[in-house]
Amino acid sequence: MAFIFFDTTYTVRIMLRRLISFLLAQLLVAPGAAFTACPRPALSKSLSAATKLYASASPLGDLFSGITGVAPSSLSPPDDVLAGTFIDPARDDVDLGRVYKATKDGWSAINFHKCVDGKGSAFVVALSKSGKRFGGFNPLGWMSSDDYGNSNAAFLWFEKGGKTMKCPILPGGNTAIYDFASGGPNFGAADFCIGPPRAAVMGGFTGPDVENSESVAGNLRKGRSSVGGAYEFQKGWPVAGEFQLAEVEVWCNLNAGRRRSSRGGRGLFG
Repeated sequence: MAFIFFDTTYTVRIMLRRLISFLLAQLLVAPGAAFTACPRPALSKSLSAATKLYASASPLGDLFSGITGVAPSSLSPPDDVLAGTFIDPARDDVDLGRVYKATKDGWSAINFHKCVDGKGSAFVVALSKSGKRFGGFNPLGWMSSDDYGNSNAAFLWFEKGGKTMKCPILPGGNTAIYDFASGGPNFGAADFCIGPPRAAVMGGFTGPDVENSESVAGNLRKGRSSVGGAYEFQKGWPVAGEFQLAEVEVWCNLNAGRRRSSRGGRGLFG
């Protein structure tokens, strides 16, 4: 009889713990940042007061999101780190908007490429299960080429002590981006990889692999990192080795897609 009582009490404690975590996570979401059905929000030229309030509370909110698995409605990019890039929100020709959100569009690399391929330069925002925000800037964009690209404009970024830090590409910009059709964002050979392919990729000058099915597609919930091969290591980079993610978002210049549609062609940069 005592055993049954203990088991019931334990179950109730677990349920209460999950309920409290969920409610706290909801309270930490800023006004106006509730979950919506809109999959493509745009980032305004100047942050609203509500957005600034959310950003100021994000470290604690991110921690609860990582623990509970309840992802924020949006991981808006820090606008300062985008200054001077092809998708700088301060530019008149840039309409920065989200093109991919893993918790809405799907965690498979196949879902990822359906949303981001051909959209031009892209900014990745990831939220780890330990509540850390970080990511990278891909100036080349994705095309599922199963090849790599060089760029001196690529970089990794992370938040540290309320500031945004960069891990710049090493001189020469070699192997900055690997564009695997069956993988997620891949910066350098091993510097920062989200959802790496589950099978070897031939790629290179042989062109894209013939078969890119779900069976070999990477899972963007998982990643690995060893900064220093293509990007400069900075103290405070939040992950090393294998890690798990609570959310992944990709932001691009929405005007780039509109221009390509009107021209009937496709450009390299956003």
